[in-house]
Amino acid sequence: MFIALDCNGNRVLIEHVSEDEKYFCPVCGEQLIIKAEKSLAIKTHFAHRRGTLCPDDWTHDMSEWHLEWQKRFPEQYREVVIEKDGEKHRADVFINNIVIEFQHSPISSEEIIKRNTFYISCGYRVVWVFDATDKIKNSIEETIDPMKCREDDLCWKRLKREFSVKMPPQVTIYLQYKTCISNKDFQNQLFDIMLFITRIGPKQICFYKTTYYILWWNFLKEYSGISIKEDTYSVSEIIEKSKEYFQKNKKEYEGALKRAYYGGGKRRYIRRSYRPRL
Repeated sequence: MFIALDCNGNRVLIEHVSEDEKYFCPVCGEQLIIKAEKSLAIKTHFAHRRGTLCPDDWTHDMSEWHLEWQKRFPEQYREVVIEKDGEKHRADVFINNIVIEFQHSPISSEEIIKRNTFYISCGYRVVWVFDATDKIKNSIEETIDPMKCREDDLCWKRLKREFSVKMPPQVTIYLQYKTCISNKDFQNQLFDIMLFITRIGPKQICFYKTTYYILWWNFLKEYSGISIKEDTYSVSEIIEKSKEYFQKNKKEYEGALKRAYYGGGKRRYIRRSYRPRL
């Protein structure tokens, strides 16, 4: 965990710790230790002493990627303890009755089910953001730029059995990964882009086809209302604008996709004609 309680019950961020203070778990109240202070692989974090039995027995991501995502939200929304019928768990972010979980390290399908089931039983929606960097590929072409892909062109490089279960309708999934984008002003530069997933399995990935890239600030505005600049769109706004564009330019857009897939002197197999699902 990156947030603990001091002796007065105040929340303290890991970067504000003092050697003279004691810190306690916000779930079980047991005293914590500080781990990985000199590690390059994981971030410095609070941890229970060996042998401590904490009710929150879920594994928690301690990566730099995970902490960077949490820091984009105001402190009061991070690592919030949620309780129901005596069961307690820490949500990575809890805001506007939505639990947001950021996952960089491996996680089992069983734990995904447990988290979804618990948070939904509390009456909350659940949003997952998975780090898919270097884990996906295009099943037809080389590009993983979503502007150059159809909605069902991407798949996992290796089977991801954690997605072998059906996600409830209250659960939304995003994938984030690095790719070069379709903008001549930023050629050969990698960007962290996000996919808003419509269907996901151990092999196949289907995403909302949009006319704007979804970036972390679009996600932040969608779920917190915070805009880092005036013209920032939320994810919902991007989807709505994309829907309007596709409806208006459907024939032109489908023709461009067909030329891209049939062009280059070779006739490539297309599984079915493109149909935007917005």
